[in-house]
Amino acid sequence: MLYSVRMRAEKDSLHTSGAERIVEQEEVATVIQSLFSRSLEHSNGEPDSVTLTCRKLARAPVFIPALPVQEINLPDSLAARGFLAGILTSLELSPQPILDLFYSLQGMRGAVLLDVDRRQRLEPDQERGVRASNLDYAGEHGEQKNHFREALCLASKVAASPFIIGEICRSDDQDYTTGYFASRDRGYLRLSNLKDRGDRSGGRIFLFRGDPADVPACLDYLENQPVIVTPAAGDK
Repeated sequence: MLYSVRMRAEKDSLHTSGAERIVEQEEVATVIQSLFSRSLEHSNGEPDSVTLTCRKLARAPVFIPALPVQEINLPDSLAARGFLAGILTSLELSPQPILDLFYSLQGMRGAVLLDVDRRQRLEPDQERGVRASNLDYAGEHGEQKNHFREALCLASKVAASPFIIGEICRSDDQDYTTGYFASRDRGYLRLSNLKDRGDRSGGRIFLFRGDPADVPACLDYLENQPVIVTPAAGDK
């Protein structure tokens, strides 16, 4: 029997940390304690509230491989923004409005779901956003937060949707300055210096391409379909 265990922490009504696991029933108590302890030790500060939820999976998980990873070393945040603009241009998208939105994001629980052809946000609740959830990584888990592993897991699930042509993300962790662009075609591009240290802003955009009638299926997959990401060769 598999369960989804999720943690969300807030301070002054802003998101400070979050995580989730898919685990066997006998692991639930240990994982809840681990996630609670982690919420209290985040660099964004001790939270005012911590919400922990545990639900039995209603669907069988699907297994997908992790995206291949490429490290892109950029000298500063200005160069990183230029790199992202180049990727969006290569997708035949107008980069400026997408990046203006991306760099304005702060405190959202989920992601922006952006229709890139109609330039419309598709989230039913724009304050909440779309949460890519019900996911976990099949490799080993340590006690400490692993930004890279958790981001790769989420990005791999998102990229597997036939309606998502790419994702851009930067953490709202003020001490973590690495972000990424991810897609089925390009894999997971890990971008250094996507933000400046001490910057509390952050967020992600899922780049949607499809008909309006495809939106419910896309949302259902992102939020409800359990996915376990299998590690690449040589990873654990």
